[in-house]
Amino acid sequence: MIPFNHERRPWRRGVAAMLLALLAPARAGAATDIAAWPLDEQRGSRTMEAVSGRHDPVEYVFNHARFKPDSDPPWRPAGVCIRGGCLLFDGYSTDITAPGLTAAQLGAGWTISAWVAPHAFEWGDGGQYSAFLSQFDEASKTGFAFGMYRFGIWGIKLGFGSAEFDLRVSDRKLPRDAWSHVAASYDPRGRVVRLFLDGEQVAAGTAPAQSSFALPARALTIGRYSQPRTVEGVFQLNTFLGLMDEVRIAAGAAPGAAIARRVHADLAAHGGRAPALAQADVTIAPVTFAGDRHRPQYHAMPDSGWMNEPHAPFYQDGRYHLFFQKNPFGPFWHQIHWGHWVSPDMVHWRELPIALAPDDDTLAPDGIWSGSATHARDGTPALFFTAGNDKAPIHERTGLARPADADLVRWIKYPVPVTEQQPGPGHTGDFRDPFVFRDDAGDRWFQLVGSRIAGGSGAALVHESSDLIHWRYRGPLFTLDAKRYPGFDKTFELPVLLPIGMGTDGRPRHVFLTDVGAQAYYWIGVFDPAAARFVPDSEAPRVFDLGDHHFSGPSGFVDPRTGRTIVFSIAQGERSLRDEWASGWAHNAGLPITLAIGPDDDLRLAPIDEFRSLRQDLLLDLADVTPAAAAARLATIKGDALEVELELAADGHARRGLVVRKTPDDAEHTDLVVDTARKRFEIDRTHTTLDADARSRGVQGGAFDLRGEHVRLRVFLDRSMVEAYVNERKSITSRMYPSRPDATALGLVAAPGDRVVRLKVWRMGGLDAEASAWHPSR
Repeated sequence: MIPFNHERRPWRRGVAAMLLALLAPARAGAATDIAAWPLDEQRGSRTMEAVSGRHDPVEYVFNHARFKPDSDPPWRPAGVCIRGGCLLFDGYSTDITAPGLTAAQLGAGWTISAWVAPHAFEWGDGGQYSAFLSQFDEASKTGFAFGMYRFGIWGIKLGFGSAEFDLRVSDRKLPRDAWSHVAASYDPRGRVVRLFLDGEQVAAGTAPAQSSFALPARALTIGRYSQPRTVEGVFQLNTFLGLMDEVRIAAGAAPGAAIARRVHADLAAHGGRAPALAQADVTIAPVTFAGDRHRPQYHAMPDSGWMNEPHAPFYQDGRYHLFFQKNPFGPFWHQIHWGHWVSPDMVHWRELPIALAPDDDTLAPDGIWSGSATHARDGTPALFFTAGNDKAPIHERTGLARPADADLVRWIKYPVPVTEQQPGPGHTGDFRDPFVFRDDAGDRWFQLVGSRIAGGSGAALVHESSDLIHWRYRGPLFTLDAKRYPGFDKTFELPVLLPIGMGTDGRPRHVFLTDVGAQAYYWIGVFDPAAARFVPDSEAPRVFDLGDHHFSGPSGFVDPRTGRTIVFSIAQGERSLRDEWASGWAHNAGLPITLAIGPDDDLRLAPIDEFRSLRQDLLLDLADVTPAAAAARLATIKGDALEVELELAADGHARRGLVVRKTPDDAEHTDLVVDTARKRFEIDRTHTTLDADARSRGVQGGAFDLRGEHVRLRVFLDRSMVEAYVNERKSITSRMYPSRPDATALGLVAAPGDRVVRLKVWRMGGLDAEASAWHPSR
């Protein structure tokens, strides 16, 4: 069947409009409708305005995708929606633009209405709404903006030229992930503005008397405020996130009874109640990103948007839980929530509904930032988070949340902070990222909070509690001479203290991890719980990962099933804001890694063994061959989601390792090498990409002494991600954004006298199929 094309058949548009006008009482409302958008298309990038028959553009990031095939906006089918289909607005790229309304159309008054199901609430940048509909001009103070504000507050702003009138509803807030019918009317005879929720009047006010309502000569936007604030000119804020259906504009100020009848008529097909919404209805499906040549396939990441460090891991009733910093509005930092994953194995993660969000309270109205998890005495989990409140004397405090249901999906925040920075000469205002752990004796908990000491170094401030609510300050975990270590006067962020085994002197050792300037560092030493102090074996900080800021945001726990110490991280994306806008996602988690102490009293690290379950085809399996023979076989292997194991017996000083993401002509390639002459482990990204705007360039790495051992290199490729581990002693986490789709070959770097002891390559499976087939009730 040939698809009907309205744009090429204007006479048919007119016929369609007349038919719709005849059907208007049953579908679009009263005969006085000025405009109505049923949003029923379920495909394509235009939507019909039912009164005129005009088709308005639906803007969406993937209408003209840059890194993947084009795809339609996220339409939703009948059954999910109020009438017919509906549209999911993604919070940053989706809006509808229509010709502006005129004073002649609205001169006798008007009523605006829509069905909305917001997924989350914006910060309210500039004091403006995330608009349902907007035609407002701030310079002339004319027009209207109808939408929602922070925490589900909603309302309408009108411009009268010399004055603005803003009527908001704060006692009947909009719920998340549930349908609500919102309506606003204006009657110029008495200058009365009314707001209706689900057919009931909930607010009214009288507009200024000194002037008349006026409209600016600008477009009407659905899903975005007319003059949104921006993030560095790239991301537009004041944008709606959630489902919208049955958007209507009618002439005349409709009485409440008429609006109630409309609500009743809309719900008739659903037995009088709006359809209940599932998480999949209000979030972007993973299949949306199919074909994205840079999006990782087996690293954990959220459904869409922006994430930062994973944190607060714990194990409960056969499942692992992990939380992460999430901006549900898009792939940029703003309005931080706690996302929530659950997994049977720390490999296949399934995203649950948002666990913690900023609320209209005095605890955390401005952000739910990083933290950790522990268990109370009765075995129930407890979350500790950084509570952001811009109006508090110190903006950062730590809060506590406990589960509200047996499935650990909903969480309730304790109403007041549990720890706050102590006043005094050491006060700096930095007080964040609580890490809570239980003493081995089980009768108390310690809480580390990232901070710094004025005039001194960064620090983790120790607090102690016997009930998780009342905490006593014990002082800094340890201090540094910041003059000896430049840069370490900065705040210690994401502090983590974990056991790693017994040192060669017979004493138990802990590793202390922290971010300083977005770089992860570590110290190994002895923790004294009685003194609440950590004594490092060496004062000098050591870089944890040699990938130069890609591995950051450490968090961790001791797995109660296996006794392993496991650390999680964020793998930073290293992309421009414009590339992140075009991608629809930003950042992902690193592979979970196990930590232990080695015979040299330094760390040993490796990805958890569970990742072997993702191995699919064994593409290459060589043993005891020459470098030339291995290189020839390796040249036949291609892929961008691989695991490679290489063991090489080295002969003399040279560069040895692997070439990955290589084009046939070698125009693009990335080298992972151990340089035994310079005693370095490096990733050389000088030729990673021909894209002049890509940032994945240069050489990253650090000191590594092979100490006469074989080179044992384990490399994980996952599209733009690369993680490499050498002899379980050092790692490199980095990014690659090749511009050419044929940058999928491998190569070997070795000296002629070397011997390839072992070389294996596996194709790795992705997480989407497994994650979608697994449910937390199982």
